Amino acid sequence: MGPASNPTVPAAWEFMVTAMGALILLLTAAAVISLAREKTLAPGMKFLCLLGVLGFPVLGPAIWFFHLHRSRRSHPGNPSEDIEDIAAARRQGQHNRR
Repeated sequence: MGPASNPTVPAAWEFMVTAMGALILLLTAAAVISLAREKTLAPGMKFLCLLGVLGFPVLGPAIWFFHLHRSRRSHPGNPSEDIEDIAAARRQGQHNRR
């Protein structure tokens, strides 16, 4: 510490560490919420994924979101997408009748 530094004012690196910690916390919370909403996994598999997400705070959520993204791309029959496709087909069918 130099003579002009104030020990009560946090240094820049302390702000960065706090911001990184908050980001890791948000990423982990988002992964846990996403995992809880996942309907296709068995309860035992959800528990193992939860252990991975909580056990590895950065790598666990990253792997979960990568897995989730890949599984949704490989299984295009997402129920929310099906509802949107049906609604679009109905609108298009009504448009063609006019």
